[in-house]
Amino acid sequence: MATAIAPAQVLWNRVATWSRQGVGRVRRAFGPTLIAAIACGLAHLVANKVFGHQYPYFAPVAAWACLGFTAERSVRRVAETGVGLSFGIFAGEYFGVFFGHGPIQIAVAIFLAVMIARFVGSGATLASHTGTQTAVLIGLPAGLLSPALGGSFGRWSDAVIGSVVAVLVALLVPSDPHRRARATARAACRELAETLKLTARGLRTGSAADQDVAMSRGRASEGILEDWRITSQESLNTARIAASARRHRGEITRIENVRVLVDRAMRSVRVIARRASSTPHSEGSEQVAQLMDRMAEAVVELGTSLALGKEPKVALKMLREIGADAAPGALGETNWHAQSLILILRSAIVDLAEASGATESEARELLAPL
Repeated sequence: MATAIAPAQVLWNRVATWSRQGVGRVRRAFGPTLIAAIACGLAHLVANKVFGHQYPYFAPVAAWACLGFTAERSVRRVAETGVGLSFGIFAGEYFGVFFGHGPIQIAVAIFLAVMIARFVGSGATLASHTGTQTAVLIGLPAGLLSPALGGSFGRWSDAVIGSVVAVLVALLVPSDPHRRARATARAACRELAETLKLTARGLRTGSAADQDVAMSRGRASEGILEDWRITSQESLNTARIAASARRHRGEITRIENVRVLVDRAMRSVRVIARRASSTPHSEGSEQVAQLMDRMAEAVVELGTSLALGKEPKVALKMLREIGADAAPGALGETNWHAQSLILILRSAIVDLAEASGATESEARELLAPL
C-alpha cells in the first residue's frame, strides 16, 4: 500500500499540472487571439477614421465576437455571427427608441428579434447573438455612446463594420482544418501516453506522491481532450463548407472517430490511476506497469501517425503484441489486485486498437484469452 502524501506535495502537484495545462491553452490560443485583437483595432480605426464615428464601440465588439480566440474561422460562422450581432443591435436600438425601455419591452424585443432571426436562417449562432445584442441595446439609454450616423440611431452600423472586417480576416488568413485536427490529436495522444507512464511509475514505486501525480495528470487531461473535441467539430464544419478543405473531410472524420476511442481509453487509465493507491506493490503490479509503459509507446506512435496523415500500422502491431501479453490469469490467484487492473487495461487496449484501424472484432481477438 502507498504511504500517506503530505498536503503540500498534493498542492504542488495540482499547481504544477494546472500551470502546464494553462501554458498549453495559451500556446494554442496565442496566434488566433493576436489576429483577432489586430482585427478589433482595425475595425475601430476604420469606423473612426474612415466613417467618422466618434465612439465606434460596437465595431471592435463585433469583430471579437465573430473571430474569438479559436483557430476555426469559417466564413459562414463568422458571417452568421456578424449578421446576428448587427441585426440584434439594430432591433434593440430601434425598438428602444420607439417603445422605450423596461422589462416588458426587453421581453417583447428579444422574442421578436430571435423569431425573425430563426426565420431568416437556421444557424444557432445567428439567433443567439441576435438575442444577446437586442438585450444589450434596449437596455442602454438612447443617446449613449454618441451613436454613429447622427441622431439616436446608427450604432448598428459599427457592428456591420466590425463584422465586415472579421469576414475579410476569415477570407484572407489561411485556415487549414486538417492540420489543426492532426496537431490536436497528436497532443492528446501524448497526454494519454504521459498519463500511462506516470501511472506505471506509481505502480512500480508504490509512492503516494507518484500516484497523486498520475491522478492529477489524468484529471487534467480533460482540457486537451475537450480541445480536441472542439477542434475536431470545428474542422468538420469547415470541411463541409470550404471548398479547399473538402478533400480532407474523410481524414478529419477518421480523426474524430479516433478521438472518441482515445477518450474512452483515457477514462480506463484514470480508473487504474485511482486504484493504484490500493494496489500492493508486487510482481503483479510490476507486470501491469510494464504493459502500461509499452502502451504509452504505442500511443505515441498512434499520435505521430495521425499527425503525419499515415495509417497507424506500427501502433496496431505494437498493441497486438501488448494484447497477447495482457493475460490476468498468468499473474496467479494471489495477485488479484493486479489482475483487476489488467482487466481494465484490456478495455483500453481494445479502444486503442480500434483507433489504430482494427475493427471491433479484430481488436477483441488480439487480447490474450481469459
